[in-house]
Amino acid sequence: MLRNARFIIGLCVLTGVSLTTVIAWTSGTLDRIMTTVAGLWQSFMAWLDSPMTWEHLFAGAGVLFVPILLLLVISAITDG
Repeated sequence: MLRNARFIIGLCVLTGVSLTTVIAWTSGTLDRIMTTVAGLWQSFMAWLDSPMTWEHLFAGAGVLFVPILLLLVISAITDG
């Protein structure tokens, strides 16, 4: 059962994540993290529900512009 290194490493990672989750849950850290994430999500949803402003347009342009810019930079680097 414990023949290969990949299984042992996976078991150690699973144990570490489980132990960290239990410690965070018992110490209250997990509650603080979830409260922060929920607050960020509520702020994001409120921003999406707000009327269309220049911020929305700039965000949409950035979503389109950044990947195109990255592809251009990658192609320029690979072409030398």
